[in-house]
Amino acid sequence: MSKTFRTLALIELFGAALLILLGFMLIWWPGLTLQSLVMFCGAFLLVESISAMIGAWRCYGVLRWLRGGVGALGVALALLIVLLPGLTLSFIAAAVGLWTIMCGLGLMTEKTARRRWLYVLAGVLLVLAGIWFIFNHAAAIITVGLWAGMSLLVLGMSQVAAAIAVWRAAKNS
Repeated sequence: MSKTFRTLALIELFGAALLILLGFMLIWWPGLTLQSLVMFCGAFLLVESISAMIGAWRCYGVLRWLRGGVGALGVALALLIVLLPGLTLSFIAAAVGLWTIMCGLGLMTEKTARRRWLYVLAGVLLVLAGIWFIFNHAAAIITVGLWAGMSLLVLGMSQVAAAIAVWRAAKNS
């Protein structure tokens, strides 16, 4: 049993190393890394959509047309993503900008806070940042890359801690 746990700990450690590596890549090269991730996601969507279209032939009636239509739509979207990754990143940047604006407006309308002026100030700053993200997509993409990179570093470090705990438990049993 302890050999199994040691193997699981090593697998967990390998996954953590990959997360940490991707986190560092996102921090040092956020735009390039995100563009690569978009390309991989587009390729994955293309394979999944073709698979859905092939699987549609095993279905009957409406389900065949539904799966085939979803597959065809997925192929079209995947080709758009793969051929125009910059457009996809611009869409993500605009979505982040709109989300930031909505969060800022939400903070500005907070009525139950004791120091309401701090919420209004934070809301105004978020609205301004959101507008900046919408008009400056590169800033939004870099910001998303940095957020994702830092998140992956924290996640990877927590997986390292979990792997060490499992390894110690296997060693003591």
